Amino acid sequence: MNLSSVFTDVAHKQLVAVDLPGGSNQHELNGIEALKQFFGTGEPTHGTLSWHYFADDHEPAQDEGHFTFYDARAKSAGRTGRTEWRFYYYGQFLAKANVGDWFFLARSQSGRLFALVFQSDSGWLRAAQTLFGVQTSAASFDAIRAETLHSQELELLRRQIIGELDLEVALPVLPTDEELMLAKYGRTFPKTREMAIFARTQVEVDITRPDEALVAWLDREEQLFRALESVVIGERLATGFRTVDEFIEYSLSVQNRRKSRMGFALQNHLSEVFTRQGLRFTPQARTEGNNRPDFIFPGQKEYHKATFDTSLLVMLGVKSTSKDRWRQVLTEADRIPRKHLCTLESGISTKQTEEMARQQLALVIPATLHATYTTDQREKLLSVSEFVEFVRQKQDY
Repeated sequence: MNLSSVFTDVAHKQLVAVDLPGGSNQHELNGIEALKQFFGTGEPTHGTLSWHYFADDHEPAQDEGHFTFYDARAKSAGRTGRTEWRFYYYGQFLAKANVGDWFFLARSQSGRLFALVFQSDSGWLRAAQTLFGVQTSAASFDAIRAETLHSQELELLRRQIIGELDLEVALPVLPTDEELMLAKYGRTFPKTREMAIFARTQVEVDITRPDEALVAWLDREEQLFRALESVVIGERLATGFRTVDEFIEYSLSVQNRRKSRMGFALQNHLSEVFTRQGLRFTPQARTEGNNRPDFIFPGQKEYHKATFDTSLLVMLGVKSTSKDRWRQVLTEADRIPRKHLCTLESGISTKQTEEMARQQLALVIPATLHATYTTDQREKLLSVSEFVEFVRQKQDY
């Protein structure tokens, strides 16, 4: 599977002053050849856009709008032979944007058109650059070649980014995976630990490379889960819903299962990494009060032993996405002043990682996700392999 199985066409540009609204409700972007290639027509076209704006300093914004792609010189083209194609959009959505932000026009496999705007130098933009495989953009539209989309494998990182963008696009599943899961579990979702064990049997890894092993296990489990989910949900949708509330309730249950399952999957596979690396640890250890951090090294017994050297204790929290929930781990182990948090979230903002550092929280992030962070941020991140060595040195006392 690759990115072309999600998006059929993508074009991008860096916004300049003339692209942004100046008080009118109707605005234009010069079309040039890239958009003629995108729309695949020499005729005017119009339709609906799903607008999205992503910035580090506020929640993503979205809206629906309309566009027209047309030749502004159509009436005189017969006499002069000149054309001037423009992308004409309605509304004030780009009033949220600034010069230097990136604009992506993307068409999904279902034909839906997305206008994605990313704040310049933001974590969101770095994630988008990784997703689409582009690192530079000019003031005029440039189309991403079909072979480039086809070459971008739809592995865990890109699926994670698509999920974080919260776009209404369908991620593909393999029919062979559906058959495998139905034969193994029928139409019942297995327990998360059982699912993790089964996923590990489906892929070969080199455990001396913990980051790659962890991502490979997570990637395979996600593929298998989505395959079973596509069957179960597809059958449920086919039966229909009696009311809108019933549909919304079911939709929320699907979203909640996805989120909680990924968090448990990350915990389960990290536990296997640590075990195979020969580290001593207690999962879900009890500390003060009712706190139960995900991992304590070398263990719960040592944590509660007053004479045990606190400099040899390590705590690791696990959250598939950190958002504002990262603060929860700060109070989970009073004896350990510097905490660690493992997450799969890409491109966390500089402002947030600086706040984490002030709160003595160190991030542990699989190496493949480091590209979505700035150079300065990457200097402070730990890969899974580096975290394993950090703990091992403390256990070699």
